[in-house]
Amino acid sequence: MNLSALLFRNLGTKLLALGVACVAWYLLTGERRERISERAYRIPLSIVNIPRGTMIVSPLPDAVDVRVRGAFTPLRQLDPGKLEAVIDLLDATPGERRYPLDGDDINVPREVEVIAVTPSEIRVVLDAVAEKTLPIVADIVGTPAPGTRVEEVAVEPRQARVNGPAKTLERMAQIRTEPVSVEERDASFQASATLAPQAAGVRVREAQIVTVRVRIAELAPATPTPRGKRK
Repeated sequence: MNLSALLFRNLGTKLLALGVACVAWYLLTGERRERISERAYRIPLSIVNIPRGTMIVSPLPDAVDVRVRGAFTPLRQLDPGKLEAVIDLLDATPGERRYPLDGDDINVPREVEVIAVTPSEIRVVLDAVAEKTLPIVADIVGTPAPGTRVEEVAVEPRQARVNGPAKTLERMAQIRTEPVSVEERDASFQASATLAPQAAGVRVREAQIVTVRVRIAELAPATPTPRGKRK
């Protein structure tokens, strides 16, 4: 069999195989031919696997800035709404720890590279969750009417149960209400008052609204000073 016959034998099959090979090569190398681009996004920060019985007491950013690089098509198809930075607190213990952020913490597709994350690390402080019962103190402001005085202030309920970071609760001795004014008051009264905002992380479990009873009494008349006898 001569060379010419060998080359043209099953010509249709050979041409089809060549076409398939060319298409496959084009598809596989297409990304390499595309221009490389960079884009920046602001994505949410997620904290996962917070240990049971603990809470985060340090301020955390809501989002981080990332810069990514890749071929034009993968970047165009990237949905920034599905991106997030993740910090895993598995096996964390109470105290302070700094977690570095890099490309492995960002859920980008394989074709996209994370080249920068800002901030590059996150400070996380964990504290144990505790519970405590504290007395409620009414915050009385203002001056009653002339000739009267505030004689007694009582609240109902008198105590509230709170929970929050153990170290913060250790420093708390009482819970105050929002201000209750006695300005120009000349008679006893009662009023509802909400509890004032507490320290970060502290939650009032009961008694968010209390009744404040203020007893106002007249000032006792001044006792006249006896005049001295003349000599």
